[in-house]
Amino acid sequence: MAREVKSGDKKAKLRRILSDPTLYIESFLQIADKNGKIVPFKLNPQQRYLVENMKKYNVVLKSRQLGISSLTTALSLYYACTKPNTTSLLLSYSIDSANGIFDKLKQLYYDMPSVLKPSLFNNNKKELKFSNGSKIVVATNGNKDVARGLTLNGIVHISEMAFMKETIEKNLLAIEQATSSDAIIIVESTANGLNFFNEFWTKAENNENMYKPFFFSWIDDKIMFADEYKQFKNVWIDRKGKMLTKADLDNEELDLHSKGATLEQLIWRRLKISNSSEEQFKQEFPSNPMEAFLTSGNSIFDVNYIAERSRYLDKHIKKPTDLPECLRHLYGRSFFMWKKPVKGAKYYIGVDSGEGLKQDYSVVEVLDSEGEQVAEFRSNTIKPYQFAEITNDIGRYYNYAYMVVEKASAGHTVLDRLRHDYNYMNLHKHKEYDTRGRKKKKIGFNTTSQSKTMIINDLVEWIETGQLLINSKYVLEEMKVFVVDGGKMGAMKGRHDDTIMAIAMALHGLKTGIWYI
Repeated sequence: MAREVKSGDKKAKLRRILSDPTLYIESFLQIADKNGKIVPFKLNPQQRYLVENMKKYNVVLKSRQLGISSLTTALSLYYACTKPNTTSLLLSYSIDSANGIFDKLKQLYYDMPSVLKPSLFNNNKKELKFSNGSKIVVATNGNKDVARGLTLNGIVHISEMAFMKETIEKNLLAIEQATSSDAIIIVESTANGLNFFNEFWTKAENNENMYKPFFFSWIDDKIMFADEYKQFKNVWIDRKGKMLTKADLDNEELDLHSKGATLEQLIWRRLKISNSSEEQFKQEFPSNPMEAFLTSGNSIFDVNYIAERSRYLDKHIKKPTDLPECLRHLYGRSFFMWKKPVKGAKYYIGVDSGEGLKQDYSVVEVLDSEGEQVAEFRSNTIKPYQFAEITNDIGRYYNYAYMVVEKASAGHTVLDRLRHDYNYMNLHKHKEYDTRGRKKKKIGFNTTSQSKTMIINDLVEWIETGQLLINSKYVLEEMKVFVVDGGKMGAMKGRHDDTIMAIAMALHGLKTGIWYI
């Protein structure tokens, strides 16, 4: 009887392991460590968190060498061995990288307990095909449709997307169409400037695509570079004669220390930066998502300000109980506030109108008289007539704010409704001359190359001199991609500058000192 219980316990334990990818990997798989030694595969905290929290569609922005490729390779093997007729795809950005992944896959397979692994039916052309009908394909992103002829129902890993050619956009669509409901897609990369991956990640962060975002900071990794941390600490002490102390840290390092970076890690960071540059370090070892994509290039705005400000952004306030009904159901989705209006205070609003066709955004930015951003509305699905109502409600809620509305395109509709349907009178006016040379004032802001340059230069000055406080991550994101190209100011191709224009117009209103009511 005792033997039967023991046997039953073992079977129950095995069933539990076979149903749990983390237990399976840690129980049965071995991996080569950084020194080439084969050791048990123990998941690090980032790997474990990803496995426990991933959905069908996932995107990972990470610091270098966190072991995500090792994890997805192990997961593909887990599904191949435990679920017959499973097809997984491991897609890399280069032939050398794909070779490395395939070698890692074979090592994991050959070092498994023989009793657990199905026999190999095929092992060539970067494909493992098993006797149970499962297969794992390793491929390189290129002009070829990598998903052609495949039904993907296992793990799909797209490794280092930021370093892939333009064909990845097409291949990603084909891969998504080839996946079954059981498949898990993991897009993963370190940053590589402002490219398709940056746009893809930003959409995930803003809930504008179906991918769940995961960010893993270098601060959280206490394992992968542990040996280097010790080596760099010893080098530091040899050079300086003492250990780095908290009193030696600058403001940025103090912030990183408060977020969990050890003094050993901060020494490592200092010496890494001394060998390259701070910008390069932040791209490869970011402490927050925005920092990862910082690049100076031909950007109008100071990337150091963007990085610094992004670390201290406050969450929007709890939904006020006195919001107009129109704004109440939008709060926390497309309308955000950082401060409620103060009785008797003056506020200034910039309005940039889109058509509601999921392209350009309709934006309202609100500044107080001290230059702090206190509220924001942003949507690319709202129709101009609906946007006019929202704009009117925001303006009246903020003490009948002085409103600067860009008059081009849908702005004409918004201006017309504000003035004639809602009787909103505190509207900015611009000068125009008729054919007789008579000066007239018309409502709205007239954007020309000259007026755009003027308000953007004012915005840059106020930000760099500390007179303007940005609270919105959307504004900071657009600041990264707002450039001078061919003498023209604007967002990089395929990006947006709607919040930039709206907040620049709000600042223009504040600077005029005009109040019409």
